[in-house]
Amino acid sequence: MINKISIKNIASYGEIPAVLETDRKINLIYGLNGTGKTTLSNYLQDKNNVSFSDCLISGLSTEKILVYNQRFVSDNFYQDTQRGIFSLKSENKVAKEKIDIATQEIKKLENQLKNTELETGSEFELEKKQEDINILQTRSEEKTWKIKDNYYGGDRILEFCLDGKIGSKKSLFDYILKLQKPNNKPRKSIEALKKEAESTQGENAKSYDDRSVKKVSFAFWEIENQEIFEEVIIGNENSQVAYLINKLDISDWVKRGKEFLNEPKEKNGICPFCQQKTITKKLHQEIQDYFDETYRNKITLLEDFDKEYGKEYQAIKNLETEFLKINFIKNKENDFKLLFKNLIDKLSNNRQKTSNKIKHPNIIINLESSILEQNALNDFLDTIIEEIKTHNEKIKNKQKTKEQIIKDFWEIMRWDYDQTIENYTIQSSNLKKEKSDIEVKILEFKRKINDQRGIIQEEQKEMVNIQDAIDAINSELIFFGLDGFSIVPAGEKSYKLKRPNEDVAKFETLSEGEKTVISFLYFLELCKGKENDDEVVNEKIVVIDDPISSLSHMYVFNIAQLIRKNFFNDDYKQVFILTHNLYFFHELLHKQTDNNSRLFRLSRSNFSQLSVMNRKDIQNEYQSYWQILRDYDEGKATEVILANAMRNILERFFGFIEKSDFSELTKKLEKDEKNNFFVRYINKESHSDPINISDSKEIDPQIFKEAFKKIFKDSGFEAHYNQMMNLNNPNPINWGKAQH
Repeated sequence: MINKISIKNIASYGEIPAVLETDRKINLIYGLNGTGKTTLSNYLQDKNNVSFSDCLISGLSTEKILVYNQRFVSDNFYQDTQRGIFSLKSENKVAKEKIDIATQEIKKLENQLKNTELETGSEFELEKKQEDINILQTRSEEKTWKIKDNYYGGDRILEFCLDGKIGSKKSLFDYILKLQKPNNKPRKSIEALKKEAESTQGENAKSYDDRSVKKVSFAFWEIENQEIFEEVIIGNENSQVAYLINKLDISDWVKRGKEFLNEPKEKNGICPFCQQKTITKKLHQEIQDYFDETYRNKITLLEDFDKEYGKEYQAIKNLETEFLKINFIKNKENDFKLLFKNLIDKLSNNRQKTSNKIKHPNIIINLESSILEQNALNDFLDTIIEEIKTHNEKIKNKQKTKEQIIKDFWEIMRWDYDQTIENYTIQSSNLKKEKSDIEVKILEFKRKINDQRGIIQEEQKEMVNIQDAIDAINSELIFFGLDGFSIVPAGEKSYKLKRPNEDVAKFETLSEGEKTVISFLYFLELCKGKENDDEVVNEKIVVIDDPISSLSHMYVFNIAQLIRKNFFNDDYKQVFILTHNLYFFHELLHKQTDNNSRLFRLSRSNFSQLSVMNRKDIQNEYQSYWQILRDYDEGKATEVILANAMRNILERFFGFIEKSDFSELTKKLEKDEKNNFFVRYINKESHSDPINISDSKEIDPQIFKEAFKKIFKDSGFEAHYNQMMNLNNPNPINWGKAQH
């Protein structure tokens, strides 16, 4: 059963869909010509046509849709014969009983398929599982689409990693879903990849000279291991002053003072310590003898070690700034500074100790080995050198480098989005398993249904005929008073039209009314019967599009009675009837309740729109044409429909009151040349047919509205015009002339 129809982007339907929602068996749709009724019926007749690709229909199951419209007439009656309609004879009671039992069993099985309370394996549940799968897929796609948002577009350096993978959210998700999750967390980070991409793929990519990185080559430990630093250095112990100097442990003090001690010439010299003339030549010589050549050589050696050590220490210390100018070291500045500081601090401490040893040769110092710190720094510099070489190799093989960056990027993405992918994989697997279980149950139901259809087809072979439909159609033709032609067999499986004195009656030779009646009666019997002798159809939806064009009111009444008698019953799942005729619309509504029917209105301004209509909204036909004029002022009707409504109003009003006066009135209008097209249009005999307008662009709505109002004013019916155009005063029509 159809519960929703949505039509857009076809014929008079625009981008905003026109939607019909219903839960009723009988659906009556009123709309003037040009509002989109034919397009709606064509869609229901051929819903898989590519022209209706933007249209949707929901609620259908296995029902067969039968549509009566101009296309149906063209397909079946503009050739010499018509397809036969197969009916079932009731004489074979045994076969009929088997068919009835099989039919009831099919209905039971189909109801179980639809009803979740009876069967968990219903098609409804199947749709729900698929919907759950789609929702899971959509949510997962939304999450992984953030990859595109984060890394693609603008000046994002890694966007080349996404090339060819972001055609849609689905394509991106499917790609990452197929990737193997890394065994361990990727070693590289996105920031590292960005730097690598920028340095090897960007505009400023270039090679570097690894020789610019100089390792610390001086062997500091060779000085640090010298035994002289642990030696107590004192003067000549044979000197007469040696005992006193050693006893008082003042060799350092004496040594410093010695620099200020001059040899006396004649008298005693001044002591640099007490500033008294106590230094004799002999004492001066004894002091000189204490600091003999051996002592001086050791001091010189200490000074040489200290000088060399200090020189190399200072040279390395000055390299820090130069090192940090190298990008590869700058990128690891914290690591470098820590290693560099460890070495410099060790060298600095040792240098202070050597300086102190020179000042105090008699003290013992222990220099700490700097070999570990020096090796650590050099190891770091080795990695930098290797990085530079690796970088240069990447520059040399740019494409290979790019491919590796892409590989590393997707390994990171696969790791980062593992929770989303794992969640999707597990839930999707479970849902697909549940769906598969339901499909197995549904297939079993359908197998049982097909078994019952096979029974029906087998039993129908003894019962089908095409004569019953012929008899029914001819009987109705007589009821309509059409005895100038009939329908007769044309072979075993077809019909033809026949006049009493002719073998074949061409459909084209019939009047418009006759064409409508015979084609509709044929459609009526087709709905009752079958198109093929082995066809099995359990549920039918009937769509009837304006079956009363060019018919007299008596025929309109009879067609309405046929529809009510044959279609408003339990033989059909659902019925849709579209019409522009309010009289016909009223006849169909007779004895219908809101519980089993729903009313809709098709209207058109720029585009066709559907809306629910209440019974109280239904006017007589004359009032409905005035409503169109009011709709136009509100932007709800087109110029073509506006002009048709004006012509219908004038024909009905002046045809009922004073036809001769109307002719005189139009002659007056023609005196103003701008009204010529208006007069020519409203004087055409046909009515309510937009195809009679050769070019709707000729219609100037303002001229038409002014001329239309002038007719009522000149004829003395301006009050009637004012009353009908008053939206807030829908009172009964005042047919009398205005009082002057």
